[in-house]
Amino acid sequence: MVRTRSTVKPGLLLQPAVVFQLVGRLVDEVIEGSDVVGVEYQVASWLNVVRQATPSELAADLGLAPTTLSSVIERLVRKDQVRRVPNPDDGRSYLVELTPRGKATNARNSARLGKVIERVRANLEADEEELLAQLRVLEAALRASLES
Repeated sequence: MVRTRSTVKPGLLLQPAVVFQLVGRLVDEVIEGSDVVGVEYQVASWLNVVRQATPSELAADLGLAPTTLSSVIERLVRKDQVRRVPNPDDGRSYLVELTPRGKATNARNSARLGKVIERVRANLEADEEELLAQLRVLEAALRASLES
């Protein structure tokens, strides 16, 4: 039997990887011509929501390796997208926050992202809240698997 694309069903780990690649392509569309790239946009977008965070908090929230996040922060600092500020709760560490330039870049990219999200919603054949709930279940299982 010859398999066609429509009969091949990715498994538990491959399907999220496929989704990740497709999301990456859409994010590339959002940030095209921007001051940031891929994971830098992810970090800046998260900082736009939480305002300030330690690198450890960012790494945990975003599922990034601390060493990866460290290099992303360094690039964003050089691009004047984020800055490090003293952590008032721990003098040995620092918080990361968006700079005015980072906020402006994020605002432009967020407007473009909104249009992409609407395109995805127009093609979504499932309840968005149920889908997000299932993705959170998968995220929890993946995080637990990494810790065990």
